[in-house]
Amino acid sequence: MTEPLPQVDIEAEIMRLSSMAEKVTHELAKRARAAAEADVDYKVAHAKALLMAEGPQYVRDAEATVECEAELTEKRATEALLLAAQEAGRNYRAQLDSLRSINANHRALVTG
Repeated sequence: MTEPLPQVDIEAEIMRLSSMAEKVTHELAKRARAAAEADVDYKVAHAKALLMAEGPQYVRDAEATVECEAELTEKRATEALLLAAQEAGRNYRAQLDSLRSINANHRALVTG
């Protein structure tokens, strides 16, 4: 059987993960702004390309999408980065919850 973690190690890990969660919160804000800006860039470029295209609606849509390939790629990439940061935040919170449970059990053992 392994030895339980010392209280000081549990607390240090809680502090480390709390710091990481704070950093990911700031990163989320930056990535959300970037994703919003990329979305606007794409929508504006697509609308302009759509207005310039001729023919039936489906042809105009296709031409506008092809014309805005770079903006659409950037939009999707920034959305992926935002989702990754959100997942990192959820991961840190789950780790913190686990450590809090371990910490509560540790305190109960020590004081009980």
